[in-house]
Amino acid sequence: MPRFTLLRAVATTTLIATLGVVGAASQATATPTSGTMAAPDLQLPFPCGQKWRLDTWAHAPALDMVKEPDQHGTDGATLVAPAAGTVRQSYTHGNAGNMIQIDHGGRYFTTYIHLQSRAVSVGDRVQRGTVIGKVGKTGETSNGHPHLHFELGYDANGDGSASWGFAGSERVRPTFDGVTYGQANNRTWRNVTSGNCSNPAPEGTASIYGVLPDGRLTYTAVDAATGRRTHGAVISTAALGFKPKAIATLNFNTLLVTKEGSDGELYRVDIRTNDEELIFETPVRLGTGWTHDLLAYDGKSHLFGIAGDTLRRYTVTAAKPSLSNITGNTQIGTGFALKTLTATGPDWILGTTTGGLLISYRVIGAGNWQRHQLRDSTWQNFDSLLSPGAGVYFGHNPAGALYRYHDGNPYDGQGDDLTGQGTVDTTGWAQTLLSAQPGTVT
Repeated sequence: MPRFTLLRAVATTTLIATLGVVGAASQATATPTSGTMAAPDLQLPFPCGQKWRLDTWAHAPALDMVKEPDQHGTDGATLVAPAAGTVRQSYTHGNAGNMIQIDHGGRYFTTYIHLQSRAVSVGDRVQRGTVIGKVGKTGETSNGHPHLHFELGYDANGDGSASWGFAGSERVRPTFDGVTYGQANNRTWRNVTSGNCSNPAPEGTASIYGVLPDGRLTYTAVDAATGRRTHGAVISTAALGFKPKAIATLNFNTLLVTKEGSDGELYRVDIRTNDEELIFETPVRLGTGWTHDLLAYDGKSHLFGIAGDTLRRYTVTAAKPSLSNITGNTQIGTGFALKTLTATGPDWILGTTTGGLLISYRVIGAGNWQRHQLRDSTWQNFDSLLSPGAGVYFGHNPAGALYRYHDGNPYDGQGDDLTGQGTVDTTGWAQTLLSAQPGTVT
């Protein structure tokens, strides 16, 4: 039997069974009325130009998707958001495996099941093209065969979500790139090409703090879309009063700074203003033992520190934390011999090595991470690496130049969509340490 014929037979048998209860799958009973908002403008949930096969089997309007021409590459394929929205569900379901549901507004939701992995959490805001996970074969109803089970749902009963995966759920026919699919059972569409090609310019302001050789603090604002400085550098009149070793920006008004020395003193610096002048309170000493050479905060809850080649992760539970608000102290692992460190998103870090590598890591937990080598040369000249979010990176060299880069998909583990965006300034950045406020660019 040909390979695809075999998988079709298995998938049809498996997916007739419901994911939540037992019974024959059928078309959705939820039908949007004329008074509802228009459905979201969806693109196929895969990177630009890829071709996929779409089948309804016996559960129209839900679709099963496998990669063309022969399903090779389906398992582990990158899954991206088909439109902007907010993640409402992200968990492991007994029958469906790893699943995600995204709220696109207007009471419309998209649901993805059988995923190999999930790259987003509940509450995360995604844009079209944001990586949300990888296609897989998890859950009993996948029957061990990689595919994406996709549903567009409409919240007909107004409970704030769309039911999915069973006969009578709130799923409706989806439209990708202006073409509607899922009209009836046992329909097939071959070589459907993804139009998920939009890579809009990042928007927002990169808020960058720094430390000068004499201990004074600086603040500079850079337009992420153009790379032009829009404010600063504003320089404090006061100095820290100690030699800093590493710096992380928690938020617009709060820094964490470690002090050079064997004790590893950690300080919180409270910024009061950075409009026309930069003023900060006397640094608050939080404790000792923070001997990290590098620090980075991911903008959600996790602070990362590297001492030698050991990576640790902490949980920060307050905007202006005391030592009791920095918990966890989880040793992720060793072998993180990085020269620079920044966080690109929740539980994602990025760093360079003295040998010129650019490496991205997804941190999952103790002894559990994923390493992605984005570049294998030329990045050794940077002494600071910064990211305000959305795949925007800034590299600083000791000569005082600041360079700008954009990673089209910062969470896909690939470097082929990383491009240089020019120089912010060729000179003038005399700071010995730099850190960007996370999550200010979208």
